[in-house]
Amino acid sequence: MKRILALALLLVAPQLMVHADISMPVRDSFYDKLGRGLADIVVSPSEMLDSQFSMIDTEGNTVAFTKGFLVQGVSRMVMDIGHGIFEVATSPFPTNDGSYRSQKLPPYDSMVVNDYPPADLKNWY
Repeated sequence: MKRILALALLLVAPQLMVHADISMPVRDSFYDKLGRGLADIVVSPSEMLDSQFSMIDTEGNTVAFTKGFLVQGVSRMVMDIGHGIFEVATSPFPTNDGSYRSQKLPPYDSMVVNDYPPADLKNWY
């Protein structure tokens, strides 16, 4: 039994090494674009709760409900549904640059937290 397992490992190991080649970047395909579109449509209602939840600590409950849930959440949900429908409808066709990358812009927040106080105290202004 041990010999069979060792032989199977020796036969599978070279194939795993071949699949681990990451010298070429992975290109998006038809299936990636279709999957992104379907995910945008299905997951878009979560934007309403996410927008509200991110504002509760900073602006309070009333503002979080009106601005976060009703205004920002609903508008993000509608935009995600529209973008999802666009990606599903155009999934068989590459975009104008010949790839299947998403047309959605990255979020405005870069998620970079600047340290305070600044590290360079002599030239901080």
